[in-house]
Formats: sequence, structure tokens, C-alpha cells
Amino acid sequence: MIIRTLLPILLFSLFQTTAFAADAPEIYASSEKKRLASSKSLDNRIRVYDTAFERIRKEIENDIRDERFENAARTLGVWSALLSESLADIEANINPRKKSGRLRQYEIHLRQAISGMRTLRMRSSAELYDALVSFEEQAEETRSKFMLLLFN
Repeated sequence: MIIRTLLPILLFSLFQTTAFAADAPEIYASSEKKRLASSKSLDNRIRVYDTAFERIRKEIENDIRDERFENAARTLGVWSALLSESLADIEANINPRKKSGRLRQYEIHLRQAISGMRTLRMRSSAELYDALVSFEEQAEETRSKFMLLLFN
């Protein structure tokens, strides 16, 4: 009896979870996925991360400029996921004896984006403002870790 009553609830929740996963935006464009999958060296993967980073940054700027704040919030989540994923890969695979020029470039782009986010906050809605502040904190923490990897 309990199983009969719980089965529809379980099926519904499974359907909702699957539908949510299908609606989740992708981090990488198809060409970036291919380049990332075929990249053997960390520098080549960082190049892909940097390309995706710039693409997402421009998308958020356009969304905020055009007052598409819901899209910007969703894209901000993608940007955050990219930062987390790239940091994990870099920390796991960096050669401490070799200073990566690509990582330096990626850190510079991140620093510039953090600075640019302050300007974007002023144009955003109140709900997006908090998300931008939270993202800036995560981005600054990631940038600090990059600096440690580069100069430690």
C-alpha cells in the first residue's frame, strides 16, 4: 500500500530532476568541448577555459545592458561553474616547477572581469546585484588561488 502511494511521487520527482538537468545551460560551446576533450596539455585546456570565460563574460554584459536580468543570472551560474571546474583542473595538473604563461593570461582576464563586474552591478536589478557580489567574491578567491599557484 505504501509503495503504491509513493510510486507516483517518486516518478514525478524523477521526471522533475531529469527535466531540470536537461534545462541546465552548458558551460562550453560545442567547439570548446571538442578542443577540451582533445587537449593533452594543461596550457591548451587553460586556453579553452579562457575562451569560454570571455564568451560568457560578453554574454552577461550583453544581457545586463539589454536588461535581460534572468538570463544574466542563469549565465552567471554557468560562469561560476566554469571557474570552479577550471580551478580544480589547474590545481590538479599544474607543474609547480614551470610557470604557465596561459595561467598568467587567464588570471589577468579574471582580474579585469572582476573590475568590470563592479560597473555592471550598477546597471543590474536588485536580485542580480546580490548574485554579482557573490560571484565577485568567488572570482576573487579563485584569482587568489591562481596567484598562489603562479608565485608560490
